[in-house]
Amino acid sequence: MDWILGFLKKHGRLDAFNEAWKTVPLYPGFLVPKKGYHEVTQWQVKEMRNLGRCIMGVLAMALRQPGSAQIIPIKHAPECIKTLADFNLMA
Repeated sequence: MDWILGFLKKHGRLDAFNEAWKTVPLYPGFLVPKKGYHEVTQWQVKEMRNLGRCIMGVLAMALRQPGSAQIIPIKHAPECIKTLADFNLMA
């Protein structure tokens, strides 16, 4: 997640990521986050599992409408995050 946070900070999308994280809808068996991602100081196992399940949707919301200088890096970020999330869920 450090890489993701660094990427979001570099492109000015960290606030959008935190807002999207807080708006994840209720779903059976899923703990809805009450704080922004950046506000959580210690993660429990269930919270990390939930992050892996919804990171792509939250990231997609945070990376919407990129500026002209951001198009190429933002275009490649979801594939990298998908690969990391898949590895985490399989491990």
